[in-house]
Amino acid sequence: MGKLELWEQKLKDKGIRWTRQREIIIGVLLDSSRPLSAQDIFAKLKEEYPKLRLSTVYRNLNSFKDDNIVRSLNLKGNEQKFELIDGHHHHHLICIECDDILPLDCPLKEFERKLKDDTGYTIIDHRMKIYGLCPSCKKY
Repeated sequence: MGKLELWEQKLKDKGIRWTRQREIIIGVLLDSSRPLSAQDIFAKLKEEYPKLRLSTVYRNLNSFKDDNIVRSLNLKGNEQKFELIDGHHHHHLICIECDDILPLDCPLKEFERKLKDDTGYTIIDHRMKIYGLCPSCKKY
């Protein structure tokens, strides 16, 4: 079973109808190695699907967010970016010049365990964003 079929099954398991619009939006997110804005997704699809509307992309992304299919991230400024929730916990390294985003594996598992042991807290989630200059922007 391919990745797209796995996502189709995930949506169906949550009682979400699998439509062509949802399929192509999920497909774009699957093909991306970084979080995308609704505008990014729309730009990738508008030539092949000229009847698709930006409002449709937003509506589906917000529905996916409500159903825990995607997470939204505010990485720089107020623009929301979206990525699939695939069970792989990670963080992001963000270039402050070109907005390039590099996913990073989480280095905090041991720290979370120590926090839990030291404080008695049940750690539910954590998020980390690291900002810097990518190698290309650093040259200027």
